[in-house]
Amino acid sequence: MVVCGAKTTEYDYLKGFKSHFRRRNLSVQVTKKPGSPLQVVQYAVKRWGGAGGEFDGVWCVVDVDQFQDLDEALLCAAQNDVELVISNPCFEIWLLLHHIDHRKWVRDYNAVKPLLQQFVDVPSDKSVDFARDFGGDRWKVAVERARPLALEGSEHKTNPSTRMWRLALAINGGDV
Repeated sequence: MVVCGAKTTEYDYLKGFKSHFRRRNLSVQVTKKPGSPLQVVQYAVKRWGGAGGEFDGVWCVVDVDQFQDLDEALLCAAQNDVELVISNPCFEIWLLLHHIDHRKWVRDYNAVKPLLQQFVDVPSDKSVDFARDFGGDRWKVAVERARPLALEGSEHKTNPSTRMWRLALAINGGDV
């Protein structure tokens, strides 16, 4: 189970990513619960529990943005065996890594958007087309670029960074 903390971008990407692989031995449910990181984790815990419940694993995909409850979200996730995928400052840094090895600090989504627009169209509703803009082997390149950006577990303190690489590998069976 993957719960996205935004309305569109993460959900669209993950639905496309999941469809890209069509693994018979893996069922990935993607849902969205817009809110702060703590709200997303609490929703996931209340609705599905942690790993070992209805699903082998529960993942929450959230941004740093301007949220003030990341420490609480990390604690709640750890206490409930929920994997927390944090992107700093926002999920779009993961999308950017599909196209360029970006390592410079970025203020927020408004600073990442023009960088991403150099490679893909970013509609006002922030929807994405995985197959067109991020498919093929681009995700593998993004994994290799994202891994060294931050020590695992410190993504919320490191800009830019994203733990999305970990979820991408889990969905793909651990292979790049």
